This record gives sequence, C-alpha cells and structure tokens, in this order.
Amino acid sequence: MNSSNIEIFIQTLVTLLVLMDPIGIVPIFVSLTREQSTDQQKTTAKYISIVVALVLIISTLFGNDILRYFYIGIAEFNVSGGLLLLLMSIQMLTTDNISTTFGQGQASAYHGGRLVTPLGIPFLAGPGAIGTVIIYGQHAHTILSYGLILIDVLIASFAAYIAMHNAHHISRFFGEIGIEIITKVAGLILGAIAVRFICQGLIRLLPGLN
Repeated sequence: MNSSNIEIFIQTLVTLLVLMDPIGIVPIFVSLTREQSTDQQKTTAKYISIVVALVLIISTLFGNDILRYFYIGIAEFNVSGGLLLLLMSIQMLTTDNISTTFGQGQASAYHGGRLVTPLGIPFLAGPGAIGTVIIYGQHAHTILSYGLILIDVLIASFAAYIAMHNAHHISRFFGEIGIEIITKVAGLILGAIAVRFICQGLIRLLPGLN
C-alpha cells in the first residue's frame, strides 16, 4: 500500500464522517423515533445504515460512469460539489439548533422504513457524501484504491449506525449544547474541505490560476 492509497483512504474517511455527522443526526433520530420501542429503534437504525451504505457503494462504483454519460468532467463536479459542501457548511455554522428544530413534532409522520427519508437520504447519504465518493473515486486507479474507499463507506455507515443505535445515551451524555458545538466544529472543517474542492476544480478549468 503506497502513500497515495493511504492519503485517499484517510481523506475520504474524514470527509465522509464530517459530512454525515453521526453525532449531529442523534437529535433528529431521537425525535423521529420517540414513539418506537427500543427494539424498533435499533431495527430502524440498522435499516437506515444499510441503505446509506448501499447508496454510497453504488455511487463509488458507478458514479464516474454517470458523470461521463452526462458529459460532466471531474473539474466541473469538483466546483459544483465544493459549492454544495460550502452551502452545507454555512448552514451548519449559522443555523441555531437545526437538528432539534427539524425534529420537533415530526415523529408521527415517519414509521419504519419511511425513516430512510430524511435520515438516510439526504441527511446521511446526501449529495455531499455522494459527491465525495465520486470525486475520490476519480483518483482511485487500482482495485486496492476502490477497495479502500468502499471500506471508508462501510466505516462511516457503521459509525452512523452506532450513533443511532445509542442515540439516547449519546444525547444524554453530550446534551443539546454539546451536540450543537460538535455540529459547529464539523461545519468549520467541512467549509475548509469545500474550499479545497473548489480550488482544485478551478485550477483544472482555469490553468492560469495555478
């Protein structure tokens, strides 16, 4: 395993974890499943995490083909994906208690598999996460590289599952303020990643900027 593979593995994993923000999803999960039993909540968490993993695996394996079909280059996707991540970052940094606000009063509207939306898609496997695996997949030129990205997807999906599986414990441990602080820090990191994506795309589109 060379340094390039290790770099892709680490960058993809960090980006996915920041984007998916497993801790930040806890308040929403707690609110939307408050009428479910503990066993039902565990089943829901498992179902959502499996769907998220499948969506991201498919995006990793076939995302580049989809881009080619629509004649979209990696540079354009870098810029558009970076802008999307930047908007998500700004929302995370500027919105007060977005998770709890979204979750209030919504529990009765979702049951069982229907929780795949919005928890699975778009909160966890959203455009940002999908764009991330496609972009890093562009840099994977070997089976090992693709395998490492798929491992990242499984790790991130499992982290989301663990967070949802232990949602009530995590929520009580960190408290509302603690979860908000974690979300703000994640938003700041996400903003930096977004700027890097945009710069990489612009340099390819406008070589004179390099």
